[in-house]
Amino acid sequence: MRKIIAILLIIAFSTSLLSAQEPQGYIEYKEDKKIVRVWGTHYERGYGQGYLLCNEIIDIFCNYFLGYLFGNNAYFYGVTRANFEQSFVVDDKYITEGDGVLDGIVEGGQSLYNDVLERDIDVTDLMMCNSIVDFADDKNPFSDNSFCSSLTSWGSSTINAPELLGESIITRFLDWTPHQSLLDNHILMVSFPSESDEQNWISFTFPGLFGCLSGINENCVGSFYNVGNNNSNDPLDTFEPIFLSIRNGIEALDYDGSGQCDPMDVVQAVSDDVQRTGSIMNVISSTEKDSFALIIECNNDKGVAVRAQADNTEIPGDNLAATNHFRKLYAPVYCYRYEGIVDSLDQSIFIDPNRSWTLLSGAAGISTNIQAIQYIPSTGAILWSARTGSVPAYLLGPTSFTTDELFEYVGIDDPAFDQNGELFIKEIFPYPATDFVNVSYYSKSAKYVSSTVYDIKGRKIIHRQFQSYAGENEFIIHFSDDIPSGIYFMRMDDNTVSTTAKILIVR
Repeated sequence: MRKIIAILLIIAFSTSLLSAQEPQGYIEYKEDKKIVRVWGTHYERGYGQGYLLCNEIIDIFCNYFLGYLFGNNAYFYGVTRANFEQSFVVDDKYITEGDGVLDGIVEGGQSLYNDVLERDIDVTDLMMCNSIVDFADDKNPFSDNSFCSSLTSWGSSTINAPELLGESIITRFLDWTPHQSLLDNHILMVSFPSESDEQNWISFTFPGLFGCLSGINENCVGSFYNVGNNNSNDPLDTFEPIFLSIRNGIEALDYDGSGQCDPMDVVQAVSDDVQRTGSIMNVISSTEKDSFALIIECNNDKGVAVRAQADNTEIPGDNLAATNHFRKLYAPVYCYRYEGIVDSLDQSIFIDPNRSWTLLSGAAGISTNIQAIQYIPSTGAILWSARTGSVPAYLLGPTSFTTDELFEYVGIDDPAFDQNGELFIKEIFPYPATDFVNVSYYSKSAKYVSSTVYDIKGRKIIHRQFQSYAGENEFIIHFSDDIPSGIYFMRMDDNTVSTTAKILIVR
């Protein structure tokens, strides 16, 4: 009888770990880059972000948003919040996601109480963080150092590049205030929505910022945001945060109902909302899509304009460039970075991945660059550099990703391995485990393999390397007494492929 009760207790505890205490998500690393994977409904994905990034979200809010941008001035912040509450509307799904973030922060062990505000941080505070550029005008600190730039190339400019053969490529530099809280907290968020009208997407972002600043969806559409140079608006209008409008277009399966997911979905999503400030988005997809490369310009006064190659007045070849200056919504003004791109392309329109990066570096690389991203839609190749110190991101060696690896879904209820690959995990037992697990796996050839166990916050718990033989192999992982009950992930890697599986420890 006691044995039956013990088994029932284990089952009940295991179920509570999966459904109540643990988020639908986990953190992993590639080199020094933090990858946060979350899945489920908007609330569940928000809860996962809050739980996994509870300390980081509080850091960003307290030290960068409230501390740096508002100078820890509760009165100034309160006036801005009152304006936000009066002038902005936010979709219910994002309010729900924000509620999940707050619940996850608390469950993750962080307090929501803020000493400056003398109250708990609430969902309106989170929405304000996600509206950071919507507060911008020509005379306040929100627009300082926001000098982003991007270059999209295709067709005649890339036809002679073996990696491209005429396909499109974008290199994008995010230039922002290099505040230490931002430099400490770069994340690559991978979202797996359970909503039937949404799709998986990647966001290059910061904890708590769940709108789309720089994002790519599973249908190869990417959108990259720049601040615009004219913020004329009617203060009587009701506005939508631009990052959330862009996310609507990126996350929806087919936002405009055209029958294909393409950059026009982002155009329609931005057009459907009323924007407060000047914004410029460089949107790209593979050349198989209609309107595969375009730039969206918008503000409240003039609405939305789409700039395509036919609108180029200076740039030769099949290229589009964006800095922070309107070139169609308003008459262009001089921008030394844009002119630098023009001068470089006048020398040669040839673009391959290396020249795209170095051309933008020479023409538009500045000291406040904190992220540099390159994306090739046709292959899913991504390069990402994130600044952590004094060196601008574009001068750092980037980490290489592919969309295939990032969109590899490893969820609580899903098989976490590919049994047709070079390396795959066959079985982990016992499940749940107490003190050890036996791992049975297959390797196509003899090679050295590493095994790393992480907790759901991405902290490395156990790491070992060993010789693997062609065919079936097995090894044992022992868990020390200081490793608590919970969900863990084991990643096996042979430097060419990797595979991941879940471990549940119940003690």
